[in-house]
Amino acid sequence: MCAVAQDPVAAGRAAFAQRHWERAWELLSGADRGHPLGAEDLEQLAQAACWTRRYDAMIELLERAEAVYERDGDRRGAARAALALAREHFQRCNEAVMAGWLGRAENLLAGEPESRETGLLLWAKVHGSLLMASDMEHILERATQLLVLARRLRDPDLEALGLLEQGHALIIAERAPEGLPILDQAAALAMTAASDLTTTGTVYCSTIFAYRNVGDWQRAAEWTDEALRWCRRHSVSGFPGLCRLHRAEIIRVRGVLEEAEREAQAACDELLAWAPRYAGWACQELGEVRRRRGDAEGAREAFEQALALGFDPQPGLALLRLDEGDPDGALAGISRRLADRDVFAQEGRTLLLPAQLTIAVAAGRGEVARAALAELEALAAAGAATGVRASVAVARGEALLGEGRAGEAVGHLREGWRLWSAIGARFDAARARMLLGRAYATTQDIAAARLELEGAGRTFKEIGAHVEQQRIRELVSGLGRGVRETQTFVFTDIVDSTRLVESLGDEAWDGMLAWHDRMIRDCIGEHRGREIKHEGDGMFIAFPEPACGLNFAISLQRKLESHRRVHGFAPRVRIGMHAAEAIRRGSDFSGQGVHVAARVTAIGDGGQILATAATLQRAGGSYRTAEPRMLELKGVAEVVEVVEVAWRQRG
Repeated sequence: MCAVAQDPVAAGRAAFAQRHWERAWELLSGADRGHPLGAEDLEQLAQAACWTRRYDAMIELLERAEAVYERDGDRRGAARAALALAREHFQRCNEAVMAGWLGRAENLLAGEPESRETGLLLWAKVHGSLLMASDMEHILERATQLLVLARRLRDPDLEALGLLEQGHALIIAERAPEGLPILDQAAALAMTAASDLTTTGTVYCSTIFAYRNVGDWQRAAEWTDEALRWCRRHSVSGFPGLCRLHRAEIIRVRGVLEEAEREAQAACDELLAWAPRYAGWACQELGEVRRRRGDAEGAREAFEQALALGFDPQPGLALLRLDEGDPDGALAGISRRLADRDVFAQEGRTLLLPAQLTIAVAAGRGEVARAALAELEALAAAGAATGVRASVAVARGEALLGEGRAGEAVGHLREGWRLWSAIGARFDAARARMLLGRAYATTQDIAAARLELEGAGRTFKEIGAHVEQQRIRELVSGLGRGVRETQTFVFTDIVDSTRLVESLGDEAWDGMLAWHDRMIRDCIGEHRGREIKHEGDGMFIAFPEPACGLNFAISLQRKLESHRRVHGFAPRVRIGMHAAEAIRRGSDFSGQGVHVAARVTAIGDGGQILATAATLQRAGGSYRTAEPRMLELKGVAEVVEVVEVAWRQRG
């Protein structure tokens, strides 16, 4: 006791070595008040300040350490402190201050021999470029330089950082099967051989970040558990905020939503104090948990806080807008995010694309849904994690449901449910099962639909997903009975298809029909339609507004005419439509309104667009039409007023 009282600096150093952070802070800061500490002791006191969450004090101590090192002629020590200051100001979004300290470190190291500090400077540059997801080949080259330097210096900290950046760059370059094992190596090296706690924490958190971005929740969970074990071993209550954030993400995926919300809120609070650059990410996670719990107001508040911190909280914000009945706004938001070039958007596409597809289907944008599915399938083609394969399977099923092909959707949705269940993702598994129930209901397999919907409902109830519970109740209550909806019903039909088959031959006809179907589906998506049925050489489509149906028909006839001029041939298609109320069961419609639309189509000729006068009246606008005709339609008691819509451009 007497020795401690006489030499608090030595006692503080001993406490620091034993990871007794609060004790180290008390002793070293007390000694510093009596007699200013040397540069190395100031660095240790700064670390103790970090792990006891005295972040402002940490900055001041690093500034003092840098000045003392410079005064004593220790350029490497001064550069090391300058690099630490650059990192801390980067996390606080102080870009100019960060650049100043980074430049200072570079000047201090100019002409100096290779050292750990040289490697840390190189890492800072590589890491900054990676965050902007720019020029992956150049980043891979610089990461390799860092690895070569680290191994030459026999420095495991630098080697772990080099492996980390190399793994991330490979993932962004769509070489995830190469990148993920490298990240495993980086994390293992950081845990067993690295000497600097900040390096270990950086590698852990960034590794878990990569795994969640590529949908490898199994890897993310395993390394999260390892990170927490490492924190306990070193008396670190989590790499401030980030470890807690990753834990919140993992338990949210597992469906423990109440606990996930507590962890996400704590992560927000910690990161706002220490690293505001990452606090927006934590606010996004908080909003996502609240959205799943059905707390729309709380989710919106968290997402708005993320936006205020400069972080676009997608896909959660877009999905919230969809929940609130704004599919067009939701689609615009998620599409903007996918167009961004930062590391979150580029590395996290497997998280963003499934949401874009869901929203596009709801918005009637089939072409966007198909493009999202195609990119997601391409990303998964090189051997993706179970979570990505689950996302792809569900996305395929959801896209088919949106196109009115429920029977084809069943197998994909069953596979998605199985894969999500295999990794314990309870919310996502239940959602896949809910979609499966909808598919069964559409095919009129009511018993199977009820079984899947009620099973999904039990899971949603257990995890506290209140909005999804309500959706399940509505779906179950609607089984076996229809819902009345007003839509604009459109039928297309190839004229003289029998003669065309005979003249073209079966193989050429199949190719032409596939091209015809793609063109129609592209037009459907462009005009917010839903393909209800595909029968033979025609389609039954529903549009939310008469103008959407009319614009679709005009666009399709013009595209066919253009193809005819350029390539010499395109089938002649007749189109008929009627806006009316009908009965919806699942995604199918029936009733007198549908019957009228079909009969209107049947009286048309190739290249014609026929619509009931009532449809034109509801549409408004300045459509050019021929004189209306009063016609008797088979199976329709009253005479129907029909007009032909002109579609050829004037001039």
